[in-house]
Amino acid sequence: MTNELPSKGLEWTNLVLGAGLACAAFAFAKLPAAAWNAGIVGVLIACCSAVALYRYGAWAEWSNLALGCWAVAAPFLLGFGSAQAAMWTHVLAGLCVATIAIIQLSSGSKAQMLSSTKSDAG
Repeated sequence: MTNELPSKGLEWTNLVLGAGLACAAFAFAKLPAAAWNAGIVGVLIACCSAVALYRYGAWAEWSNLALGCWAVAAPFLLGFGSAQAAMWTHVLAGLCVATIAIIQLSSGSKAQMLSSTKSDAG
């Protein structure tokens, strides 16, 4: 594990997306499954991103990737896919979080490969 974060800006973006999803839970009060899911998943995304800002680790990105994928699938698996606002909020936030996690993971692995190549050459 390293303290080097591929992009703090992207990690902040995921933190804001997680917080936004958690706050959206209040708007879905009439849909308990959507509200609980948005609250829990949003808080978990925000927490993983906050921890990654403090001390970066690939585990945080893998967690956000899984949570983002879950947010995309949840409306259909939990039965609130017909509620347009809740469904699109989950899908869009999930796609953004998962995409950012993939970008972070790929840039982190590229940086790791570059540093190992430099140390092998030197």
